[in-house]
Amino acid sequence: MNMKINSTLNEIDKLHLTANLALRNKDFAAYMSHFNANLKYKQLNGNTINKIKLAEDTKKYFDRISNYKRLSFSFENDLFIKKISQKSTVAIRVFIFFSKKWTVDREGIYK
Repeated sequence: MNMKINSTLNEIDKLHLTANLALRNKDFAAYMSHFNANLKYKQLNGNTINKIKLAEDTKKYFDRISNYKRLSFSFENDLFIKKISQKSTVAIRVFIFFSKKWTVDREGIYK
């Protein structure tokens, strides 16, 4: 890999490390600080949301997110594109004796 790619990957890895630390520590403010105020996020259903809406949605599920990792990356016309995997666990208790647990593993492409 050339020097520019290595440098970019190192910066992204540092950001992922601090974001993962915020996630592990359940520090929502620190986690959300990694997202630009002008963020536009296209959801699977085709809707595009901003950082405020992303923060609202993320807050609901923040305690359930366990980790994420980069699966692949590419550069296209000076744009860094990455594919990540994110794992979450959701558990609900029904009455005293019953519980249901789901593990959600999703992939996303970020530009």
